[in-house]
Amino acid sequence: MARRQRLLIRIGAPLALVFCQPLAALEPMTAAELVSACRTYLEDGRSAAAANCRAYVLGYLSASNEIVAEEERPSGFVARAMRTRASRLSDAAEQRLDSRFCLPEGETLDDLIGRLAAGPAQYATDAEASLVMRDLFEKHYRCDAVMES
Repeated sequence: MARRQRLLIRIGAPLALVFCQPLAALEPMTAAELVSACRTYLEDGRSAAAANCRAYVLGYLSASNEIVAEEERPSGFVARAMRTRASRLSDAAEQRLDSRFCLPEGETLDDLIGRLAAGPAQYATDAEASLVMRDLFEKHYRCDAVMES
């Protein structure tokens, strides 16, 4: 019986620790939290809040299919030629053609976070962080505006 109890403790204790930990990583970040974390990133890039800002921005960039590097987006002429002459475009080519937002060549993560931190923090208390990112890209990184500059 004692052996069985020890076995249950060895198995049960780690499981209890895993399941009793707060699931903060699964909770959505609010707009105000993101702006605050990015302001902290500019002051102290090694803090936990700074890591949250960096991770959120990198995750957003990775997950979005509307953002492309400016140098990867074809010119208007090439885009028209591809659409009219290609029978089937790859998913990656479609994404490059249809992307709404372009990151200019030489734009760094620090530049992007600086723009986030400088932006307004006047969002509804329950607004999600993705709203801040969307506003930032609408204001500064529209492909038509980036290509003209």
